[in-house]
Amino acid sequence: MAALRFGIASADITPPIGVFLCGYNPRRSESVGHALRAEVLVCDSGAGAWALVTADLLAVSNPLVQDVRADAAKRTGLKPDAIMIAATHTHSGPNTFAVGWRELPEEVEYFRRLRTTLADMIVAAWNARAPGELVHTRTTAPEFGSNRRVQKPDGTWTNEWADPNGTHTGYFDPTVELLGLRRPDGTLESLLVAFGCHPVCFNSQNTAISADYPGHMKDALEATGLVKTTMFAVTGHANVDPRHCVSNDPALTKAQGEKLAAIVKAAIPSLKPVKTGAAAGTREPWDMTIAWSISGNSASYFKLNQPGDIMHSEAGALGVGELAFVCMPGETVSEFMKRFRAESPFGITIMLSVVNDFVGYLVTDAIIAEGAYETMMCPIRPSEAAVMQHGLAALNRIHTAITTTK
Repeated sequence: MAALRFGIASADITPPIGVFLCGYNPRRSESVGHALRAEVLVCDSGAGAWALVTADLLAVSNPLVQDVRADAAKRTGLKPDAIMIAATHTHSGPNTFAVGWRELPEEVEYFRRLRTTLADMIVAAWNARAPGELVHTRTTAPEFGSNRRVQKPDGTWTNEWADPNGTHTGYFDPTVELLGLRRPDGTLESLLVAFGCHPVCFNSQNTAISADYPGHMKDALEATGLVKTTMFAVTGHANVDPRHCVSNDPALTKAQGEKLAAIVKAAIPSLKPVKTGAAAGTREPWDMTIAWSISGNSASYFKLNQPGDIMHSEAGALGVGELAFVCMPGETVSEFMKRFRAESPFGITIMLSVVNDFVGYLVTDAIIAEGAYETMMCPIRPSEAAVMQHGLAALNRIHTAITTTK
């Protein structure tokens, strides 16, 4: 097997002022508070290769992903099924998943340019492949976020979005996964920060385009000179918010990003090499029979919103050596992180949410029984077994490919 080679590229994906922002009620953007960026890590083992894109967007549509995959695969040695596009899930970015949701000319043109930009970025990273090694560590940020689900005195469940005093008692996995690319000269070329906490420091009154706290985290880490390019992806974030959130205060959002950056910076010295091996990627088709019935603004995000509709989506996985990503097409709750770590055949498993599609929320059966917002936004019921089944099927498939490659 050839030595591993890696490529990194990034691109500005900030839309023009005037596009509608999504994540809350649609509101027209009036300024740029923080530019949006996309990054990609390409891994090539000779026997297999994959690309992981992270983008400062609320979500991506599966048709967009398919277009980008097809374009990039034609111009590289990548297979379409080994290209994954993860959204950071900022709630202050443009609509890039509910096709036809808005028909403003500037939005149509932005969507067209985004497809081209993401494909060109993958090609640039492929062409920049050079020797390096992946390094990994884990840290925690227990005081950064809280489970937003709370039980009321009457026994019913609701959401309290902010928790400034840290009084919420619901489950929150505070793990921060760090995956770096280190070049032979010791340079940390890139660092992926994967953390399960909603990027919702801004609220629905914000009209400035923004990457929310992950954008400021990237800025702060890159300003240290310790890492050239920082990437961010959400893990089990669906029921977790920052303790300080849903405000319209740019200073608070910046401070939260810098707080997470400080936690990550302290962990960088503990990065250790990942055991090498072949690389592989796959998608796992997932046809969901819709059980929800949603209306109003929530329904505007989903074309298929009535019971019995069939939503065609996918889970996925990327792996190299002892490391794997399991990719979920919706907002996955915190509880799934430890389950995938425990049941995966890989030594290091990182669950990523909002990858390759946006199907709503993927929650545990206990949450479905309790009710509240996360239950309403879950398209399938029961959900838990299906999440694990499709994720593990993808992980097991690439594990077989990696372990049988000579």
